[in-house]
Amino acid sequence: MRWSSVRSLATHVVRPMGHPQWAMALFLATMLGAILTASAAIGHAKLGAAVALSFLLTAVPSLPQQLWAGLEVITVRGVTVLCGASVVMLTDGLPTVRAIAIVAAALLGAMVDRVGPTAGLAVILPTIHLPAIVTPQSVLFALWPYAAGTLAVVIAWLGWSISNRIRQNDPRPNPSRINPPDSPHGHAARVCLALIIALMVVHLLPADLPGTHWLITSVLLTIQPQPHQTRLRIAQRLSGNTIGAFIAAVALGATPSVHVVIAAVTILFLLATALRPVNYTWWAVMGPPALLMVSEYPALFPWYEGGIRVAMNLLGSAIVVFIVFVGPRVWPVRNRIATPHDSGIRT
Repeated sequence: MRWSSVRSLATHVVRPMGHPQWAMALFLATMLGAILTASAAIGHAKLGAAVALSFLLTAVPSLPQQLWAGLEVITVRGVTVLCGASVVMLTDGLPTVRAIAIVAAALLGAMVDRVGPTAGLAVILPTIHLPAIVTPQSVLFALWPYAAGTLAVVIAWLGWSISNRIRQNDPRPNPSRINPPDSPHGHAARVCLALIIALMVVHLLPADLPGTHWLITSVLLTIQPQPHQTRLRIAQRLSGNTIGAFIAAVALGATPSVHVVIAAVTILFLLATALRPVNYTWWAVMGPPALLMVSEYPALFPWYEGGIRVAMNLLGSAIVVFIVFVGPRVWPVRNRIATPHDSGIRT
C-alpha cells in the first residue's frame, strides 16, 4: 500500500462522516441504565442482563430517525434476536449444529441488508446467558426477556421521536449507507468462508480461554460488502478496540460495584451511540467495553479479557484480510496460468 493510500485511510478513520445524535442516544442509554438498575434492585441481575443484551442487539448499530423506517428496523431486528435466541437454546449441547447455525445466520445477514450482522450476533452472544432448554414450553418462556429488550427499544425510541416532534425538529437525514456489494452472493460467500475458518480456530483454542467468541464476532463485524470498506473497518476496529480494551481493563481492574458498572455501561453506551454517526471509530472505542460488561453482567470478567478481545480482533482481522484481499490475488493467478493451457487444447 502506497504512503498516500495509508494517509488517506488514516484520515478516514477519524474524519467526521455525519452528525451526532445526542438526544436519541440519551433516551436509549437511559432505558439501558434503567433495565440494569431495576433488575439489580429486585435481585434478578442475570435476567436484566438478558433483557439488556436484547436491547443492545436491537438498538445497534444505529436506528433511523424517520417514524415508520425506525419501527420497521426495530421490528426486523427484534424478530431476528428472538429467532437467534431460540436457535441458541435448541442447539444447547450440540456445538456442531450451533456452528452451522452461526454460519447460516451470517449468510442470511449478508444477503438481507435489513438484517445485517444482527443475525449472526443473535446466535453468538446469548450463549452466555441462556440456560439449557429441554421442552418447547421452556423455550417459549425463556424468550420473554429478549422480547422485553426489543419492547424497551421501541419505548425509548418512540419517546425520543415524540419529544423531537414536540420540539418541532425535523429529523436530519441519516448518513449515506454503505454501497451494496457488486455481487451479494460473492459477499455472502466471503462471510461464510471467513466464519468457517474462525469457528475452526475457536475449536483449536483452549476450552478454558475466556472470550474466544469475540473472534467470531470480530470476523462478522469486520468484513464488509466492498473491499475498500473492509480495509477502513479493519483500521477502525484495530485502533478503536485497542483503546476500548484499555478502558475495560482499567474499569474492571478496580473491581467496581454493580452500581458503578451500570453507570459505566450507561455512559459508554451513550457516547458510543451518539458519536457512531460521526465516525464508526468512536463506536469501536466505547461500544465494545459496554458490550463486554453487559455480555457477562452481573459477573465481572477478568480485567485481562479486554486484552484477549484485542487478540481475537487481530486474529479475526487476519482471517478477513486473507479471505478478502489475499485470496482474490492468489486464485486468479492460478486461473490465468491454467487458461492458456486449456485454450491450447481446445480447437
